[in-house]
Amino acid sequence: MLLSRFWYLILSFALAAAAGILFVAHGFYNRHTERWMNEALMADASAVAWYLKDDARSRAAALVPVALAPDLREPLAKASESDEITPALREKAKQALTKAASKVEEQNKFYAVFAVDAEGRVVAQWNYAHREGQPWNLGGHAVVADALAGWIRDDVWVIQEKMYRVVARPVERDGGGEPVGAVIGLVAVDAQYAQRVAEATGAKIAFYVLGMRDVNAMPASAASDPTPFLQGDFDVMASDIKEAAQTPEYLEKGRSLVRNPRRDIGLVYTRVPGEAWDLGCGYIVARKVTLLENPLSFFKLADQSDKDRAPTNILVAIALGLGLLGIIFTVVEHTLPLRTFQRVGHEFAMGKTDTLAPSRFRGLYKRIAADINDGVDKCLAKGGFTRRAADLESVIGPLPAQPQMSAFSVPEAAPSVPSSGPKIPVRAPTPAPRPSEGGATLVSEAEPPPPFESPTDEPVKPKVPGRPPPPAPKAKVEEAEVSPASQPMSAPSSPPSPSDELEDWKGVYEEFVKTKKKCGESVEGLTFDKFKGTLERNKAALVSRHSCSAVKFTVYVKDGKAALRASPIK
Repeated sequence: MLLSRFWYLILSFALAAAAGILFVAHGFYNRHTERWMNEALMADASAVAWYLKDDARSRAAALVPVALAPDLREPLAKASESDEITPALREKAKQALTKAASKVEEQNKFYAVFAVDAEGRVVAQWNYAHREGQPWNLGGHAVVADALAGWIRDDVWVIQEKMYRVVARPVERDGGGEPVGAVIGLVAVDAQYAQRVAEATGAKIAFYVLGMRDVNAMPASAASDPTPFLQGDFDVMASDIKEAAQTPEYLEKGRSLVRNPRRDIGLVYTRVPGEAWDLGCGYIVARKVTLLENPLSFFKLADQSDKDRAPTNILVAIALGLGLLGIIFTVVEHTLPLRTFQRVGHEFAMGKTDTLAPSRFRGLYKRIAADINDGVDKCLAKGGFTRRAADLESVIGPLPAQPQMSAFSVPEAAPSVPSSGPKIPVRAPTPAPRPSEGGATLVSEAEPPPPFESPTDEPVKPKVPGRPPPPAPKAKVEEAEVSPASQPMSAPSSPPSPSDELEDWKGVYEEFVKTKKKCGESVEGLTFDKFKGTLERNKAALVSRHSCSAVKFTVYVKDGKAALRASPIK
């Protein structure tokens, strides 16, 4: 069963190779996904930093109409020259500020706008509640001080634990000169602002204040997002920021390295510049990727488009072809020999054959048949029985199908008359033997005619003059017949001893094996015990048939094959 076993080995290696490829692909995919996530996070952090700078310039440009409003410049100039700001002056400045701030485009709209005089006192505010009559000075902030000095600045403030982007620019007199005041615009860093940043940069960003997450732009309900952030993911960020804030990169450079609090989440923490730097404010750029838990996750995570790209027809054809080839190998090497063994075994059980011919089987079944034959012979020998005669073909293989007749004929013995005297064999009148026969009493060795082959099941009756001989069935052992003229008149000689006969049979067995090998025949399964059993059965048949005292077996070559000839001895 070499082919089927070899096929099983091929299939085993193919399965192991497929599993190995899946494991390698699993590790390769996860490793490259993590590397891509880290590179994308650093790019996202840089993109957000550039967006915040550009947004500050856009907000400063949006304050130009407010700073140049004539109705606002006059109240600010009077407030800068006065020690006390009157309510009427505040109201006039507030109206002018409200009118100018409301005209700012929607995309650059401010959360609140303040107008301060040259000393930093708040003269008016828009969209920001403050107690009336209470002095309020913003001149202590660096961004306001720079604006009063004639610079355009931006910064980040924290007011009541809320983070605001701040843009300030000076308000100058007509024709130049020292600034009479400044306008300060505030933009709340809330979910809406973070969402705009995320849409503009393509990054998932969350701002945090005082070391805690405050707002985010990573909604979990985004249907188009294959990896949405859930509440549990934000909890991971809130707990990880405490450790990130202690790293040297974050403390010195204001930006941490890529951190992976969970294998599928990457985070980069960046501190915002300005006054909020020392207050622990900043933003988180995050990425969430899908990693494979095991090699079979490929099939679970693949969508229909991925499955449609697979060559299904080719894969099915390969599977069916390989499976059919394996079935053919199994049928040829397993099923067919087993059915042959089953059929011959059934014939053996029904008594249609005496032995299981090993030559009809292949491989292991041949050895099993030989062992069964040996077992049956030993069981019969223990019970004092022997198989029926003439089954040498089952041991040495099939003999020629066409029988040949012997040159001698054995007449049927005349019935004996009971008497007390010695029995004298009766000889029938036959022509005298040829001189070349030399009066031989056994088989003629000079000119051997075609031999007569004994039947398998029942002995052949000797010829009787005037009666046609019965048809000879397929032979197993060839019998050399004795002519009437050559039969001795004296009393039968004593038969050889069993030990001498056994030694003679061993010599015949060795000669028979040697002759078969010379003829190129197989001797597999031919043992002396089987050979001896066959000779014993043929001897018993010939002794009973010819009333002889012994049988001599000789080996010769017939049609290119080794054969045996049995000669009765009186």
